[in-house]
This record gives sequence, C-alpha cells and structure tokens, in this order.
Amino acid sequence: MPLDAFEARLTFIELLRRLNASVQSATKCAQFALRYQDLCEDLYSCILEELDKTSLNARINILYFLETLCENSIRTGFEEYVDMVNRDLWEILDKVVPPAQGALANVALARKALDNLKQKSIITSDNYERVETILSEREKLVSQDEFQTKQELPSFSKEEILRRMEEDRERHKRMRENIWVIPSGDATQIEFENAWETTSSLDEDDYEIMREENAILEQATR
Repeated sequence: MPLDAFEARLTFIELLRRLNASVQSATKCAQFALRYQDLCEDLYSCILEELDKTSLNARINILYFLETLCENSIRTGFEEYVDMVNRDLWEILDKVVPPAQGALANVALARKALDNLKQKSIITSDNYERVETILSEREKLVSQDEFQTKQELPSFSKEEILRRMEEDRERHKRMRENIWVIPSGDATQIEFENAWETTSSLDEDDYEIMREENAILEQATR
C-alpha cells in the first residue's frame, strides 16, 4: 500500500539518518525518493532539514547521497531533484561546511563531491565556478578560525572517529571508480577535460584528506 505524505516523510527521514558511505544505502534512499516523486518537494525539504540537524560526518553522507539521487533522476527522466540541487547548491554546501568548529574536516570531501557533480553534468559549469569560489573563501575562514582557537578537530567519540575513517575509505574507493566515468557529449574533449581537472586537483585534495585522517587517528590514539 502506498504511503501518504506524512508516512513518506517519516520513512525518508529514517533512511537519511541511516545513510553511510556505501553505494547500497545511498541507492536505497534514492529509489525511495524516486518512487514517491510526486512528493519530491516534501522529500527534498527533508534533506535540507536533516542537513541542519545532523552531525558534520552525516552531512557528508547526505551530500554524496545527492549525487546518487541526481544520477538516478537523470536515468529515469525525472529531473526535478537535479533542478532543486542546482538551485540550492550553495545552501547545501553551506550546511556541509558551515562556519563552525570542525567544519574543515569536510572541505576536501565536499570539493570532491562538487567535482563529481560537475564531471557528471549534474550541475552547470557556471554554478560550479560560483560555488567553488565561495567554498574556497569558506575554507580560508574556517581554517583561520580553527587556527586561532587551536582546535583543528571537534571532540568526537572513538566510535565516531573510527566510523568516519571507515566511511572516508569507502568514499575514496568510489572516487577512484568515478575517474573512469565519462558523461555524454564529445568523448575526446570530455576525456581531456576530465583528466586535466582531476589531475590538477587530485594530489592536493588527497594530501589534505590524508592529513585530516592522520590528525583524527592521532586524536583516537591519545
């Protein structure tokens, strides 16, 4: 029996709260959102609400879920979710990398997600450039704030630290797979642009992620 709007919201919120870095959890959540596409605005509002409420670690999972949701939306020909993500892209990134303590740990992964969205033609180039510029400014702001307070990382429990490390490894695995994904269009030009863009930023982002994970590991072993 189909769920009514209230039941669908409750079920979708529960799925969002169970998200992790696995493809399976993101796919399950995306399938539900597309099954109840007539409630897309209500379900999309749940995503924004959860981004306000949940932990910094969980916000990264939601951001990567949006990539899966948009990919599946395009495949099914229902692109309302894609339009809403493009419309609210900075609002989403602002929640994932807020001007708050500990947000620096999300910057590199947020930038990777942004790159994925652009490479898969989910977001427009203009939107990407605009949000990337703002994200860079936010990164500087958060870095300065955390340096001044001498707190590079928030106080996570050991369980949260280990979970974040495991989920980061899963995401890195998916990122390596995404390098070979080429969207529709001029294959030669797209392949060149994809190789150029990923090569120019891959090493620095990877080093940043490694430094963050080393800092997390150091905190966990103190």
